[in-house]
Amino acid sequence: MNRQHTALILALCVQVASIHAADWPQFRGPNRDGKSPETGLLKMWPEAGPRLVRTITGVGGGFSSPVIAGGRIYITGKVGDDLKIFCFDGSGRKIWERTHAPAFGEGDAPHSPYPGARSTPTLDGDMIYLLGGLGRLTAYRISNGEPVWTVDVVGELGGRVPVWGYAESVLIDGDKLIFTPGGEQTGTFAALDKQSGRVLWRSCGVTERAEYASPILIEFNGLRQVVNMTRGGLLAVSPEHGALLWRHNRVAGMGTPETTTTHGNSPVHADGYVFEATAYHTRGGGAVRLKPTATGMEVEPVWDNRKLNCEHGGYVLVDGFIYAPHGVGWICLELKTGKERWFDRGPGKGSIAYADGMLYCLGENGNLGLLEANPAAFNMVSRFQLPMGEGPCWAHPVISDGKLYLRWSDNLYAYDIKERPR
Repeated sequence: MNRQHTALILALCVQVASIHAADWPQFRGPNRDGKSPETGLLKMWPEAGPRLVRTITGVGGGFSSPVIAGGRIYITGKVGDDLKIFCFDGSGRKIWERTHAPAFGEGDAPHSPYPGARSTPTLDGDMIYLLGGLGRLTAYRISNGEPVWTVDVVGELGGRVPVWGYAESVLIDGDKLIFTPGGEQTGTFAALDKQSGRVLWRSCGVTERAEYASPILIEFNGLRQVVNMTRGGLLAVSPEHGALLWRHNRVAGMGTPETTTTHGNSPVHADGYVFEATAYHTRGGGAVRLKPTATGMEVEPVWDNRKLNCEHGGYVLVDGFIYAPHGVGWICLELKTGKERWFDRGPGKGSIAYADGMLYCLGENGNLGLLEANPAAFNMVSRFQLPMGEGPCWAHPVISDGKLYLRWSDNLYAYDIKERPR
């Protein structure tokens, strides 16, 4: 009986692990790096693309990605003047919907023709957390969508809405919810109790304004760090108490007016190197190296490429190489040197995800390319065109349980990309 009991427990553990491995619970995947751990995926598609499993319509306008856990799909969108959050089952049947807050609209940015959902929600346990474009942060029960607590980031925490609206996906670290209100008096970063919304700490000594990137959590030389791009460049604070660990402003001294900065991408980290890239009038990207000191950590600039132009489609780091949108196309760079390995237009600039040795590059015109993650040469093995959507196709690709999820405005498409026995 003991052996049978042990075998049953092991089998259940394997089953639970496989379920969690298939989830995509937050922006840019399980580790916030744009990479899926799934394997056994197709290395080439038919000319018309992989098989379309289902289309979910009516999710509203916007650019947020879905998050997926336990076979359920959660997504946000602008419906009328409201920002909605939806929950669907795996077949596309709607389980619940909630009105979150007024959506970011036409008049909320000086020259914004891009209203709609911004932030991708974050799943954790039995809760889902959403920061709206105008600063409403709410925790919901995933079972029925009931709100648990709400915080007005501007009114209660002194945050300042960025020009294009809050687009950040909040970070969960243990019992803490960490994000970037961008309070010029009250602190760039804040940590809340994830169960109650109670403020745990504020980075009062760090008061840079928020931009559009989502924070990541890294550990190097035993030191845990929350790192994000702000109006003032790269910042790292302690997840325990919010104290500043280090800062690096690559664009300082470039003579660029503050109003033209647009930091839309989260940094990535490997082997003590942190890379970030931005776009528009502060074009460029670069890497810094983390250096432990007697009192903590400092950073040393390693390389800087001011020709890089990565808007908001993210980048992935695979085996020491960066794959990223650049201008009208795609580029591969060495992380530690910045050396360019290749550039090609491919499916056009857009957003990126990685799984099982392949890059999923989604152009803003809805053209999806499947590329080998190979620094030696650009090789796009397949491509296809999504059904037409409204506006630019900016939502990042999502890979979960052998399916590729692509959002274009009011539609969410699910494609089967799993290899099947012949």
